[in-house]
Amino acid sequence: MIRRSTLVLLVVFIALAAGVIFWQRAQDKKGTPEATATPGSQLLFHFKGNISGLRLERSSGGVLELGRDSQGAWTLIYPKAEATDVAAVEGAVSQLISTPVISTLEEGPSMEEAGLATPAYRLLINLDDGSQVIVNVGNETPTSSGYYVLASGQGMSIVSKFSLEPILKLLDNPPVKLPDTPTPSDQNMPGVDLTPVP
Repeated sequence: MIRRSTLVLLVVFIALAAGVIFWQRAQDKKGTPEATATPGSQLLFHFKGNISGLRLERSSGGVLELGRDSQGAWTLIYPKAEATDVAAVEGAVSQLISTPVISTLEEGPSMEEAGLATPAYRLLINLDDGSQVIVNVGNETPTSSGYYVLASGQGMSIVSKFSLEPILKLLDNPPVKLPDTPTPSDQNMPGVDLTPVP
């Protein structure tokens, strides 16, 4: 048989547990405040269509232009190349479209201080619906973790440096697909027997 004190403690425990559950449900019904964007949780771009082309210009010199061919594969328009490294372009574009906003600046440095009066880079993104998004990329932030940017229809923001750099580096290393390296069996090497010896 259960002792009376044990039974009383069991009833008190059940009552406390029920009280906690009801209190938590009441808090949830009150409505939790809507989630506000924390730094890094917003994306810079919200495209309604697909990207059909990109043009990247560097103020100190250099232009890169990419477009999609009739099959939807990326091609290097400028500088002209025999073949495009589609995987390199897809990787850079993937990081570009998922660029997180570290901070939106309502009050911040001037356009000159942020490097946006004369941006270091200008990115023109063409969408398949005919619209175009222009992104001006200014200076690195003092912590070197981001860039000041000004995108079409948006205010000044700081975005992740590591999401923008893959596309910016394409200026110095265009996505040119190199020809496949022939294997020794493909080469005609007179006087050399490539048959394995048992």
